[in-house]
Amino acid sequence: MRILITGSASGIGKEIARIFLKNGHTVYGIDIKEDTPQQGYTPIRADITCRAELDALREQLVQQACVFDVLVHAAGVHTMLSLVEGDADRMERLMRVNVLGAMLVNRTLHPLLAMNGRILIITSEVATLAPLPFNGLYSVSKHALDAYAQALRQEVQLIGQRVITVRPGAVETPLCHASLEATERLAAETVLYRTQAAHFLTLTKRFMGRPMPPECLASVVFRAATCRHPRHAYHKHRNLGLVLLGILPARLQCTVIRLLLNRRSRKKEA
Repeated sequence: MRILITGSASGIGKEIARIFLKNGHTVYGIDIKEDTPQQGYTPIRADITCRAELDALREQLVQQACVFDVLVHAAGVHTMLSLVEGDADRMERLMRVNVLGAMLVNRTLHPLLAMNGRILIITSEVATLAPLPFNGLYSVSKHALDAYAQALRQEVQLIGQRVITVRPGAVETPLCHASLEATERLAAETVLYRTQAAHFLTLTKRFMGRPMPPECLASVVFRAATCRHPRHAYHKHRNLGLVLLGILPARLQCTVIRLLLNRRSRKKEA
């Protein structure tokens, strides 16, 4: 098979490329970072949020007579910020990469997808769970991406193609470590929530658990791309605490978060 992977230069995307190459498939990878070509692997430096670059890439691939059996969307970014204080440029970039990037890649490169091809979209466990404070923008982006995947599934099934959603929990990648660093930065930068953000960092470290190795997620993606009868959606390494929080009514969710963060603040101030 011929596979196209976004975000292939590092993290989850790199591990997904590795498992397909190991099994003898041909891989093309799109990333904003430079990457090293190897046998069976063609890296392409492009910004998935730039229509002009994607249009140029399509023309290049058309000239090479490329037809892809699977498109895998692994590109994504993460940040922690206050929805009322956060930097507007960071907000816009996150939404553009996490949501618009996938939409533009599919819109531009769909003519190169085989008639029985598959589109795999990696969202997140938070896509179907209750959002947390300071991680809200990331949750919004993954909710939107998950909804987009379902809408796309409804369309392309009519022409014989599949859309498969993969919703992983925490994965041991640079992005996972960067999320903790972003929380530390938030606690240092916020004016409105300085104490709460500091305690949120403590809770995050305590309840995140051990991230799964990226090869575990790559195996799920590989199975979804190659098995005869794939599911519509795959979950892997879900956080039980987030699942339980999501079961609660919205009002009670807010109460739990308020008591956790504000009660801890009062204890510290006392």
